[in-house]
Amino acid sequence: MDDHALFRQGIASVLRGLPGYNVVGQASDGIEGVQRAKELSPDVVLMDVNMPRCGGLEATLRLSREVPTARVLILSVSEKDEDLFAAIKFGARGYLLKGSGPQEVLQAVERVAAGEAVFSPAMAVKMLDEFKRREPLPSGPETVELSPREMEVLGLLAAGASNREIASTLVLSENTVKTHLKNILEKLQFKNRSQAAAYAARLGLGK
Repeated sequence: MDDHALFRQGIASVLRGLPGYNVVGQASDGIEGVQRAKELSPDVVLMDVNMPRCGGLEATLRLSREVPTARVLILSVSEKDEDLFAAIKFGARGYLLKGSGPQEVLQAVERVAAGEAVFSPAMAVKMLDEFKRREPLPSGPETVELSPREMEVLGLLAAGASNREIASTLVLSENTVKTHLKNILEKLQFKNRSQAAAYAARLGLGK
């Protein structure tokens, strides 16, 4: 959904030219977009923030309630903190800036479709700053033994790699990567991969 027709059509054209992608519809504002999503049930919705009649943030909230299977990826020029945090609160699975390259957008669509969360580096920094402000960095247990492979996985996690990218780098299956991550979280006594990534970054991993 984007009120700029040329930009919207350009993204659609790129996606249509790739195997495995099917552009089922377009919309120029949030009201039209939500209605089309209800009719077409897309896997991923690319959403701008600033649109007429109904903005992208309100449309994201409506989609999370009315079409919960549609994963929203914000693609906007807005770098405002309030837009980022509202998008996350309303159910968006990612937030990219319109200056992102075509390959970055395509990878983001693929990752969001797979259930992952994706953010432009500048927006990820804002999220980390907010996370550190609200919650102290996890320290982890005083003594913990991670295997060399688990340390490799943890380092790639700290660098922002997805499960697929970790698997490709280490020549492993994604299921094996998931198992390593599960073991890492249990050993470090963390609830999620974000805490593990923050801990690893504090150790200087992933640089």
